[in-house]
Amino acid sequence: MKKALLVVHRYKSEDDDEWGSVAKDYGTSDLVENISKMHPSHEWRPATLAEARELMHKVKIDRLILVPMLKDYIEELNAYPDVQVDCLTADEYGKISKPPFAFLRKDYLN
Repeated sequence: MKKALLVVHRYKSEDDDEWGSVAKDYGTSDLVENISKMHPSHEWRPATLAEARELMHKVKIDRLILVPMLKDYIEELNAYPDVQVDCLTADEYGKISKPPFAFLRKDYLN
């Protein structure tokens, strides 16, 4: 399976036995889960910008998706060969983020 990173500003991480890290915080783990549903052909992990740079030297990463606040780094990351780099729009980010209260939730992923 192809490997992909959701590049976020910060998150609570725990090393994964296979590669990269897994998110221990609710918000990032939900983002990764929802991105995985939208792009099931990839094995997704979260990463900060620094972690993404490091991982791309160690592991074959096929795709990066950046959260909107990191869109200024898209050109830098596009310089890495054989990596597809995209940035979520604010609208897409809102759809895959879970609202903090149950009454605000909508079924965006179906």
